[in-house]
Amino acid sequence: MKVSLKIFFSLLFINAAINTTFAQADTTKIKDFNNEINTTKSTNQLRAKSFGSKVSPNNQIDFNLNKQLNTTAINKQLNSAKPNNNSNFLMENLPEDKDIIGKKYFNNKDVTHKKLSSAYSLGTVKSTTKRVKVECRDYSYVDGDRIRIYVNEQLVSDNIGLKGSYYVYYINLEEGYNRVDFQAINQGFSGPNTAELNLYDANGNLISSKEWALATGENATLGVLYY
Repeated sequence: MKVSLKIFFSLLFINAAINTTFAQADTTKIKDFNNEINTTKSTNQLRAKSFGSKVSPNNQIDFNLNKQLNTTAINKQLNSAKPNNNSNFLMENLPEDKDIIGKKYFNNKDVTHKKLSSAYSLGTVKSTTKRVKVECRDYSYVDGDRIRIYVNEQLVSDNIGLKGSYYVYYINLEEGYNRVDFQAINQGFSGPNTAELNLYDANGNLISSKEWALATGENATLGVLYY
């Protein structure tokens, strides 16, 4: 029994000694590894060098673009790109082809580029025939309303008495734009001057149907295009 205890304690002592030895060896290896990391130095370290140069106040940047750019060539290019100043491109100087609405006159004034003065617009329509028929009558109470008709500023029918039945007048159109004005001479016994207007082409097609109510001296204007 005593021999067995001695053997047990001997083995226990040997095992403790072995563990202590391995632990010391591991600690030594870790210390050596840390020392290697801490003592490693780069052989390719970057070094900044200063040449000691200074910027002279006289070496300033020249911001004058006129000295750096070829302004003569630029101005020449800009001038060549300007629109043509020739006044012949204006509408009133072009030949009046049938597909262009040419000059418009009213009261001896060129109103080509102005809104035509009229108390009442009857719109603008297109006719495929040169000859058109105008019908007009008093659509309200027949009280003696009277009108006159102008075609392209020319008086073509005067002192027309509007009744319950239609007054008929035929107009020969010019190529392009035609202005037809109906002017109220009076307002009858009870104003305003009231009328119904129908416009037919030579084939009997109704191309416009309008009404107006005018004071004395006012115009109702209808535009007719013929090509």
